[in-house]
Amino acid sequence: MVTIIYDFETSGLNAFHEDITEIGCRCLDSDDYFTCLVQPLSDRLLSDKNQKITGITNEMLKKEGLRPKEAYQRFFDTLQYYYNIHDELTMIAHNGSSFDDIFLKRIHRYLQGEGIIKYDDMMNQIQFIDSLDVCRLLHPERYSHSMKSMCQTYNIQNEAEHRAMGDVDALHKLWKELLKRISSKYKNTSTRYINYLIYK
Repeated sequence: MVTIIYDFETSGLNAFHEDITEIGCRCLDSDDYFTCLVQPLSDRLLSDKNQKITGITNEMLKKEGLRPKEAYQRFFDTLQYYYNIHDELTMIAHNGSSFDDIFLKRIHRYLQGEGIIKYDDMMNQIQFIDSLDVCRLLHPERYSHSMKSMCQTYNIQNEAEHRAMGDVDALHKLWKELLKRISSKYKNTSTRYINYLIYK
């Protein structure tokens, strides 16, 4: 089993209608990572508010961003590489079930629409964990379980908040701390067992 921590920066908060503007992911047990800026699939410009929050500007996307099809394929090729080696793949994102996981599945549907079906088996086998739900399980006493709040709890510095790799690197550190607590309390840190704990 290989675990990938991932994050999308997007043009807004609606997981069904907004554009992906940046992709970041890191393998939990190695230093391997993938990241890229993505030109909006809809060709809509980012709002001033969004640019201020993320630091990603329309000019950056125009000059440095990959076209969506190329960005999505590079990202999925990275995931496929690990899937081919291990035959199993766990994807972890904070608030993933309500946001990042939806975008990931949208990418897959887009590629299918482009006639690219080589990722279908992988997508059918991926297991997802939402680290937000794990934080709620382990810290029921807390009012907020946001990334920022949980990083403060564990004294983790997010060096680039609201950028894909900044959030990925912070979650990478946070997840390792959460695994220690799960192991101490439940003695089992398998993906299936963690999902049993947070969805039972």
